[in-house]
Amino acid sequence: MPLVSLVVEQYVQWRFGLTAAFGLALLTVGLRSENSTCATIGGFLLVAPALTAGA
Repeated sequence: MPLVSLVVEQYVQWRFGLTAAFGLALLTVGLRSENSTCATIGGFLLVAPALTAGA
């Protein structure tokens, strides 16, 4: 499972940059620790580069 997580994180970083990779990490940590603030910030950081890439 750690290998899958690493591959997904590397793909996100390659495709959307460091901000999205950090957002993915925050989202994962927030969901695992059941911290809604961390998960929300991570989700926003993950979606924001995707929205600006399409503009």
